This record gives sequence, structure tokens and C-alpha cells, in this order.
Amino acid sequence: MLDVLSILSGSDLFSGLSARSLERIANHLKPVRFDQDVVICREGDIGRTMYIIVSGSVSVSSDMGWGQRELDRKGPGSVFGEMALISNDVRSATVRTLESTECLQLDNESFDALLDKDLDLAQRIAKIMTRRFSTLVHKTSSELLGAYRALTFALANITESRDPETGAHLERTRNYCVLLAEALYREERYKGLITPQFIDGLYQATPLHDVGKVAIPDAILFKPEGLGPEEFEKMKIHTLIGASMMEKVIRQSGADLFKMAYRICLYHHEWWNGTGYPHGLAGENIPLEARIMALADVYDALLSRRVYKPAMAMREAADKIQHGAGVQFDPNMTLVMIANISRFEDVYLKYQDE
Repeated sequence: MLDVLSILSGSDLFSGLSARSLERIANHLKPVRFDQDVVICREGDIGRTMYIIVSGSVSVSSDMGWGQRELDRKGPGSVFGEMALISNDVRSATVRTLESTECLQLDNESFDALLDKDLDLAQRIAKIMTRRFSTLVHKTSSELLGAYRALTFALANITESRDPETGAHLERTRNYCVLLAEALYREERYKGLITPQFIDGLYQATPLHDVGKVAIPDAILFKPEGLGPEEFEKMKIHTLIGASMMEKVIRQSGADLFKMAYRICLYHHEWWNGTGYPHGLAGENIPLEARIMALADVYDALLSRRVYKPAMAMREAADKIQHGAGVQFDPNMTLVMIANISRFEDVYLKYQDE
């Protein structure tokens, strides 16, 4: 039997209230039952109810831009949706039942009635609203807006922006990176190194990997055949230029997103055996995100038609990647990628040039 009063007192919304206030709230809870695989709350919908799980379990997930990620699983005694009662804001996550689940529900109408009768509860809610508003305005909003404005400022100095790579290439490579990072996240050796925040940053930062190409001469960037030695040396500096651009952004905003973008721009052409560029880093001295990007970038280049080469067949491209393990690519990452290659092929087929 759940101790509802203890659950309420342990929640952020109702902690610190008197026993009388908690009992009054408990009396407004109504039992509801949901079948398996039912969406109780959907991300983006207006929230008007909170729930306490009595039996069963739910999955909490969020749309990360590249797809849904499970953030948490909750079972008996867990509370969700409580902040929706005080703000009527949109849900920040989707909650779906994993099995038949029973809950106690408090809806917005009952909550408003409680506020009218309970001064302690009203004061508690006022404090929470003030704290959350301050946090959102002065921390989250400020940091995000500052970061993106800094990026815009840095890129605004570029008089010409052109790149032979397509938007579909950027979509494919960012999704390859996320697929690979998600698979590595389940590997013990990457515990603590690859986190949900790392993967989110990867999705946002990877489209900037070749931003330095804006400074490469057209004669090199659009050459319809292979580059000569001198031309290739000039092409190599796009890594340094991209990193320099990100340094300017970082000076305006120290957001982790652009620090990751800096490392990707600078190091995604380094090789595992130390023969890459621009600095000849080897093995795990190459940043994690750059090793992931290297696999994604080369894989898509192999599959893509260019003016100087035809597209490679999927099986041939996978073999080429596999042969690069321990030479060009991180061998463990390569194994994980090949084990999941059908998912990478699905991404390639999904994002095609118009």
C-alpha cells in the first residue's frame, strides 16, 4: 500500500507543507487506469494533470531533434507531471505505459480549488514559480541566446558562404554520429564519457565540421578531379580555419556546444595511426567526438557521388570502413558501427538530395 502523504511530501511541488495540507491534496486524488502502450502525457501538449503511479511502470522520453530518447523509467511511488499544474505550460516529455498501469491523478481544476482554500499551498507555489522563472530567464535563456548570437556574430564576417556538400550530407552525417554515439553509450568502456548531453551536443555541433571550407579557393573546392599535392595541402587548412572560427565564437560564449564544434572542426581528419592532419594525433589522443565524426564523414563520402568519383555500393562502403579499423579509424568504434550498419544504411536512404 502506497504512503501517499509521504510521496506528496517528498515531491518538489508539495514538500514542506503541513500534514493537513497534504491530506487535503490526497483527498482530491482520483484513481485512473491505463492499458499497456498508452501515451499518458505527450511532449508539446498543454499539461493539466499530475500523476502518482500506484502500480505498473512508464517510460519517459523526449524528442532530441534526431529522434526519441528514453530519459527515465518510473514505477510505483513515482510522481510525474506535477509542474504542469502550476504553469499550464507544454509538457517537456512524453510518458508512455510499459504495462497496465494504475495512477492517482490530480487535475488542474482540483488543484485550483486547493489553492483557493490553502494559504500554505499558495505560498509554496508562489516561491516555486519565482525560483523557476528566475532560473529560466537568467540562466537557460541567457546562455542559449548568448551562444547562438555568438555563432551568428562569428559567421557574419564571412563574405561568401559556399560548400559543395549538400544539406542532405549534413543531415546524414549528424544522424550517423548520433547512431554511433547511442550504440557506444551502451558499451562499458564509454561509461561516463558518452552521456545524453554529449549526444545532444554532437547532433548540434557536427554540421559545423567543414565550416572552414568557406575559405578554400573555388579552384580547389570545385575541382572535378583529384587534388595535386600542393592543392591538397591548401585543402587541409580548412580544419585550422574552422577551428579558428569556433575560437572566435568561444571567446564570445564559452558554451560547451562550440567547444565540441572546435574539436570536431580541428581533428576530424586525424587518423588512428597518427598519419592524419593537421597535427598527426594518434589513438585516443584524438578527441572522442572527432573519432565519431571521422567515421560518419568518410562513410557518407564513400556512398556519395562527386564530380570526381561515382558513388560506392553500400556493401563495398562498409567493407572499406572495416578495413580502415586501426589505421584510419578507432577500431572499437568501427566494430560497433559495422555491427549496426543496417541502421546507417537506413539513414543514407532516408536523407537524399532533392
